Amino acid sequence: MQSDYYERCPELDRCNALIEKYWNNGQYEQCFAGHLELAEQGYPLAECQVGYFYYEGIGVAKDIEKPVYWTERAARHGDRDGQYNLACFYEEGIGVETDLEKARYWCQLAAEQNQEEAVGKCRREKNASPKCLEAQIQS
Repeated sequence: MQSDYYERCPELDRCNALIEKYWNNGQYEQCFAGHLELAEQGYPLAECQVGYFYYEGIGVAKDIEKPVYWTERAARHGDRDGQYNLACFYEEGIGVETDLEKARYWCQLAAEQNQEEAVGKCRREKNASPKCLEAQIQS
């Protein structure tokens, strides 16, 4: 995962190795298992990715509740993609009751970290927070 957002650390290196070794070769069960191990240790990127695996049913049985659980963990740990994905879950009522206030809250947190889709959504929102608006100017 090439990004200036994620700081270099052993967990990021492990995520990258899992993608290279398993995802790129279609071995999704092994890729999921490795990410789940990191997610259980509290690594936000892995938590977000585990939510994606469950949501899409890749390498694991598709589930409606587990994506929300793992995505919310990632969001609460500060992962901007997790925050944006959680906002989408609340906006669309995926695995949770539709709650536009919570959707807006998580979207704005993601936008404040320059998450691209969240910044775009903030641009279209009339009730964007000052920090969200500031992120728009900087992007």
